[in-house]
Amino acid sequence: MENKQELQSLLDRTAAVCRSLTGSGRQATYIPELATVDPSLFALSAVTLDGAVLSSGDIGARFSMQSMSKVMSLSFALERLGYDEVFSHVGMEPCSEPFNSIMKLEMTSDTPLNPFINSGSIIMAGLLAERLGSGVIDEMLDFASRMTGNKSGLAVNERVYRSESSTADRNRALAYFMHSSGALSFEVEKSLDLYFRLCSIEVGTDDLAVMGATLANAGKNPLTKETIVSVDTSYTVIGIMSVCGLYDESGWFAVKAGVPAKSGVSGGIVCAVPGRMGLAVFSPPLGKGGNSVAGVEAVSRLSKELKLRGI
Repeated sequence: MENKQELQSLLDRTAAVCRSLTGSGRQATYIPELATVDPSLFALSAVTLDGAVLSSGDIGARFSMQSMSKVMSLSFALERLGYDEVFSHVGMEPCSEPFNSIMKLEMTSDTPLNPFINSGSIIMAGLLAERLGSGVIDEMLDFASRMTGNKSGLAVNERVYRSESSTADRNRALAYFMHSSGALSFEVEKSLDLYFRLCSIEVGTDDLAVMGATLANAGKNPLTKETIVSVDTSYTVIGIMSVCGLYDESGWFAVKAGVPAKSGVSGGIVCAVPGRMGLAVFSPPLGKGGNSVAGVEAVSRLSKELKLRGI
C-alpha cells in the first residue's frame, strides 16, 4: 500500500525539478495544432491500486492522446477480436527505426513489427473499422472512458483531428504502401480516419494514470472497480509497452526508467507498473526520438525513488 502523503510530496518535488526541463526539446510541429500548445505546461499524476488519484503541476491541462491511444486500442482489439486475430496482422517485436518509418516495410514487404508503431496501429484501426463497422469510434470512446474512469466521457478533439488528417502525408504513404503490398487489406481512408480520430482523443494526466493503473491492476479499474480487460489482455499490453512503448528509444528507456510505458508526440507518457500504480506525465517539448524530455526525466526519477523496477 502506497503512503499517499509521501507520494504526493514526491510528485510535487518531481514536478518542481522537471518543469525546468520544459525549455528543452521541440514540440511536434508537423501536426500544426500541437504547435499551438504552451510548451511550458507540465503535469504529473499517479493512481494507486486502491483508487487514490494524486496529481501535481498543471493538472487541468488537456491534450490529445496521439500514440498513447494505441494502449487503449490494442486493449480493445484484444478484447473484441482476440489474441490470434490481432497478432495475425501485426507482430510484437521492437523496432529500431522511427515510429513513422517506411524502410522496414519496404525492405521486407512484411507486416508491421508491432501495434505501437504507426504502420501497425493503422492496420489495427483498419481491422477494427472493417470488423465493427461505422459505430466503432463510439464504441471505442466508451471503452476508453471506462478504462480511464472518466465519468463525463472522453471525446475527440475535432481541431486536432482536422489538423492531423490534413497534414498526414507520411501516414498516408505508409497506409497506401501497405495496401499495395497486401499488408493492409482494408479500405485505406477508413483505416486512416479511425486512426486519426483515436490519436485525437483528449485526456488529462489523471485519465492516463487511471488507464495505466487499470492495466497494472490486472485489468480492473481501481476507481470504478469494473473489470475492463482480462488478465491475459493486461499482461499482453504491458508486455508490448515494455519493449515497444517509446519507439526506437524503448531500449534506452527500459534501462533509464525500467517501467512499462507508452509515449505520444503530444508530450505525454503513460506507465503501468504491475501491482503498484499507474503514472502519467505531460510536457510538450520532445527529444530527438519523439519522447517528452521532461516526461522521461520525471518517470525515471519516480521509478528510482519508488523502486518501481521489476528487479
